[in-house]
Amino acid sequence: MTMVTTGRGHRKIQATLALCLAAALLGQVRPAAAQEEGEWRAIDIRQEIRTHFDRLPYGWWIREPELHLNTYEVEVHLPDWWRGNPTSAVNNLCPERQSRIWKVAKILTLRPFYQKRPWPEVDCRR
Repeated sequence: MTMVTTGRGHRKIQATLALCLAAALLGQVRPAAAQEEGEWRAIDIRQEIRTHFDRLPYGWWIREPELHLNTYEVEVHLPDWWRGNPTSAVNNLCPERQSRIWKVAKILTLRPFYQKRPWPEVDCRR
């Protein structure tokens, strides 16, 4: 036997199903602030910086990133055979705006080291 619902009973069932669906969806979603906070904790900033500089040109390398006064500093070594302006070249290595580095760091200072001496540093900001 098939049960036929009236218009009023049908609306009641639809409302109940919609309420259950909304409760299920709301129960699974975390607030945006909690998501960002969780992502922030999951970031290993030094590893993110190392990963960013994995794509350096042949012969270039970096020292381990250091934290000084809320600024992460990276010394970028350029080979002696390279020719050009090291400060300008290092300026092109700043992370892009959407990089995960900016979730933790406000400033990333890049210090070029070329021909056995330091050159003027570059501050990268989001």
